[in-house]
Amino acid sequence: MAQVQTISEAVKSMSVLMANMYYYLTKAVIEDFGESAKESFRRGIIEFGRERGRKIAQEVLAAGLPLTLENLDQFYDMPIAEGWDLHRSYENDMKMNITDSCTFASVWLEKNWAEVGHIYCLVDTAIREGYSSNVKFCPVKNILEGDPHCQSLTVYRDIAKKGQ
Repeated sequence: MAQVQTISEAVKSMSVLMANMYYYLTKAVIEDFGESAKESFRRGIIEFGRERGRKIAQEVLAAGLPLTLENLDQFYDMPIAEGWDLHRSYENDMKMNITDSCTFASVWLEKNWAEVGHIYCLVDTAIREGYSSNVKFCPVKNILEGDPHCQSLTVYRDIAKKGQ
Protein backbone atom coordinates (compact mmCIF):
# COMPACT_ATOMS: atom_id res chain seq x y z
CA MET A 1 0.00 0.00 0.00
CA ALA A 2 1.36 3.42 -0.98
CA GLN A 3 2.16 5.88 1.76
CA VAL A 4 0.03 9.05 1.80
CA GLN A 5 2.27 12.11 1.59
CA THR A 6 1.61 15.74 2.28
CA ILE A 7 2.14 18.13 -0.61
CA SER A 8 5.40 19.24 0.99
CA GLU A 9 6.67 15.66 1.31
CA ALA A 10 5.63 14.87 -2.26
CA VAL A 11 7.38 17.98 -3.66
CA LYS A 12 10.54 17.17 -1.71
CA SER A 13 10.48 13.53 -2.90
CA MET A 14 10.03 14.63 -6.52
CA SER A 15 12.81 17.20 -6.07
CA VAL A 16 15.23 14.51 -4.90
CA LEU A 17 14.30 12.38 -7.92
CA MET A 18 14.68 15.31 -10.34
CA ALA A 19 18.02 16.36 -8.81
CA ASN A 20 19.30 12.80 -9.14
CA MET A 21 18.05 12.55 -12.72
CA TYR A 22 19.82 15.81 -13.58
CA TYR A 23 23.00 14.51 -11.91
CA TYR A 24 23.05 11.18 -13.75
CA LEU A 25 22.16 12.69 -17.13
CA THR A 26 24.69 15.51 -16.93
CA LYS A 27 27.38 13.18 -15.57
CA ALA A 28 26.90 10.67 -18.40
CA VAL A 29 26.90 13.34 -21.10
CA ILE A 30 30.02 15.05 -19.70
CA GLU A 31 31.78 11.66 -19.48
CA ASP A 32 30.85 10.90 -23.09
CA PHE A 33 31.33 14.34 -24.68
CA GLY A 34 33.61 16.27 -22.32
CA GLU A 35 33.50 19.57 -20.54
CA SER A 36 32.10 21.40 -23.58
CA ALA A 37 28.77 19.64 -22.90
CA LYS A 38 28.23 22.11 -20.04
CA GLU A 39 27.43 24.82 -22.59
CA SER A 40 24.65 22.62 -24.00
CA PHE A 41 23.23 22.23 -20.49
CA ARG A 42 23.30 26.00 -20.03
CA ARG A 43 21.46 26.53 -23.32
CA GLY A 44 18.91 23.82 -22.52
CA ILE A 45 18.23 25.07 -18.99
CA ILE A 46 17.76 28.64 -20.24
CA GLU A 47 15.29 27.55 -22.94
CA PHE A 48 13.47 25.34 -20.42
CA GLY A 49 13.16 28.27 -18.01
CA ARG A 50 12.01 30.75 -20.65
CA GLU A 51 9.31 28.34 -21.79
CA ARG A 52 8.12 27.90 -18.21
CA GLY A 53 8.03 31.69 -17.78
CA ARG A 54 6.04 32.18 -20.99
CA LYS A 55 3.48 29.59 -19.88
CA ILE A 56 3.11 31.22 -16.46
CA ALA A 57 2.61 34.60 -18.18
CA GLN A 58 -0.07 33.12 -20.43
CA GLU A 59 -1.98 31.86 -17.38
CA VAL A 60 -1.71 35.22 -15.61
CA LEU A 61 -2.92 37.10 -18.69
CA ALA A 62 -5.71 34.57 -19.32
CA ALA A 63 -6.93 35.36 -15.80
CA GLY A 64 -7.07 39.04 -16.79
CA LEU A 65 -4.25 40.01 -14.44
CA PRO A 66 -1.06 42.02 -14.95
CA LEU A 67 2.38 40.43 -15.07
CA THR A 68 3.46 41.47 -11.55
CA LEU A 69 5.88 39.75 -9.21
CA GLU A 70 3.02 38.67 -6.95
CA ASN A 71 1.17 37.10 -9.90
CA LEU A 72 4.32 35.28 -10.98
CA ASP A 73 4.42 33.66 -7.55
CA GLN A 74 0.65 33.08 -7.42
CA PHE A 75 0.63 31.29 -10.80
CA TYR A 76 4.03 29.59 -10.46
CA ASP A 77 4.05 26.20 -12.16
CA MET A 78 5.02 24.17 -9.11
CA PRO A 79 4.30 24.46 -5.38
CA ILE A 80 7.77 25.80 -4.62
CA ALA A 81 6.85 27.12 -1.17
CA GLU A 82 5.95 23.57 -0.16
CA GLY A 83 9.25 22.08 -1.30
CA TRP A 84 11.83 24.68 -0.31
CA ASP A 85 12.39 26.45 2.99
CA LEU A 86 11.95 29.97 1.68
CA HIS A 87 11.09 33.41 2.97
CA ARG A 88 9.72 36.12 0.70
CA SER A 89 9.17 39.78 1.28
CA TYR A 90 7.71 42.28 -1.17
CA GLU A 91 8.47 45.98 -1.09
CA ASN A 92 7.33 48.37 -3.79
CA ASP A 93 8.31 46.64 -7.05
CA MET A 94 10.89 44.32 -5.49
CA LYS A 95 10.88 40.87 -3.96
CA MET A 96 13.61 39.61 -1.65
CA ASN A 97 13.82 35.84 -1.44
CA ILE A 98 15.89 33.80 1.01
CA THR A 99 15.96 30.02 0.70
CA ASP A 100 17.43 28.38 3.78
CA SER A 101 17.72 24.96 2.17
CA CYS A 102 17.46 23.59 -1.36
CA THR A 103 16.73 19.93 -1.99
CA PHE A 104 18.52 20.09 -5.35
CA ALA A 105 21.63 21.62 -3.78
CA SER A 106 21.68 19.00 -1.02
CA VAL A 107 21.70 16.19 -3.60
CA TRP A 108 24.36 17.82 -5.79
CA LEU A 109 26.62 18.72 -2.86
CA GLU A 110 26.41 15.14 -1.59
CA LYS A 111 27.52 13.94 -5.03
CA ASN A 112 30.23 16.61 -5.37
CA TRP A 113 28.35 18.08 -8.35
CA ALA A 114 27.96 21.71 -7.24
CA GLU A 115 29.51 23.26 -10.37
CA VAL A 116 27.26 21.43 -12.82
CA GLY A 117 24.31 21.61 -10.45
CA HIS A 118 24.72 25.38 -10.36
CA ILE A 119 24.06 25.48 -14.11
CA TYR A 120 20.48 24.48 -13.27
CA CYS A 121 20.13 27.66 -11.19
CA LEU A 122 20.07 29.61 -14.48
CA VAL A 123 16.46 28.47 -14.71
CA ASP A 124 15.50 31.14 -12.16
CA THR A 125 16.72 34.00 -14.36
CA ALA A 126 15.26 32.39 -17.49
CA ILE A 127 11.79 31.93 -15.96
CA ARG A 128 11.65 35.67 -15.25
CA GLU A 129 12.91 36.46 -18.77
CA GLY A 130 10.15 34.33 -20.26
CA TYR A 131 7.54 35.79 -17.94
CA SER A 132 8.13 39.49 -18.64
CA SER A 133 10.85 41.77 -19.96
CA ASN A 134 9.93 44.04 -17.04
CA VAL A 135 11.18 41.48 -14.49
CA LYS A 136 14.86 41.15 -13.60
CA PHE A 137 16.18 38.36 -11.37
CA CYS A 138 19.36 39.09 -9.44
CA PRO A 139 20.99 36.18 -7.58
CA VAL A 140 22.88 37.36 -4.51
CA LYS A 141 23.95 34.17 -2.67
CA ASN A 142 23.86 30.48 -3.56
CA ILE A 143 24.29 27.36 -1.45
CA LEU A 144 26.11 25.68 -4.34
CA GLU A 145 28.75 28.44 -4.20
CA GLY A 146 29.37 27.85 -0.48
CA ASP A 147 26.89 30.35 0.94
CA PRO A 148 24.75 29.31 3.94
CA HIS A 149 21.55 29.97 1.95
CA CYS A 150 20.33 31.15 -1.43
CA GLN A 151 19.28 34.77 -1.69
CA SER A 152 17.89 36.72 -4.60
CA LEU A 153 16.29 39.99 -5.47
CA THR A 154 13.64 40.18 -8.18
CA VAL A 155 12.83 43.64 -9.48
CA TYR A 156 9.84 44.78 -11.53
CA ARG A 157 10.37 47.86 -13.68
CA ASP A 158 7.80 49.00 -16.18
CA ILE A 159 9.87 49.65 -19.28
CA ALA A 160 6.93 51.31 -21.05
CA LYS A 161 6.71 53.97 -18.34
CA LYS A 162 10.48 54.48 -18.20
CA GLY A 163 10.45 56.50 -21.43
CA GLN A 164 7.82 58.94 -20.15
